[in-house]
Amino acid sequence: MIKKVKRSSFKNFFIHIEKEEAWINHMCKQGYALQEITDGYYVFETSTPSRYIYRIEFLEQDVFQKEKDDYLALMKELRVEQVASIKRWHYFRRDASLGEFEIYSDIDSQIEHYQRINFIWYILAIIFIASGLSQVFLFRDIHTFEIILNAVLVIIGIFFLILGFPLTKKIHALKKRKNLFQ
Repeated sequence: MIKKVKRSSFKNFFIHIEKEEAWINHMCKQGYALQEITDGYYVFETSTPSRYIYRIEFLEQDVFQKEKDDYLALMKELRVEQVASIKRWHYFRRDASLGEFEIYSDIDSQIEHYQRINFIWYILAIIFIASGLSQVFLFRDIHTFEIILNAVLVIIGIFFLILGFPLTKKIHALKKRKNLFQ
């Protein structure tokens, strides 16, 4: 039996990766294995509860196709299946009977992963806040519509900052933990 769950672009663009990953794993525990993500839907198929462990990875932007293919081949050798990919986000699963499945098993790779995501949040924050504040510095008459539009842009920028702060704290905590072990 197939179960489709609507994938809200807005919600999932701003969702924390751990929450999405936990939700997909929770669905699997209930007997719904993620098969693909298509046309704005998560597509689940009934399966044995807790059959798979799912992980989500945000790949580097400058990964060339050959490097990406090599990486996916390595994952396949580790008996990890790529279920879906949306731009740089890749959804992987592995049979739970094979044991724990972590993509980022060391602190350095975890830090690097969170920094890649955080970089996007902060760049978007800068773009939106700068766009929203740019009209203030042009010293011309600003109409009500422009004021509202600029306020919305600044609010969106602040939202991206808010998304970045928890990851920044997580990165600092991981760096602190890394220093303890050195």
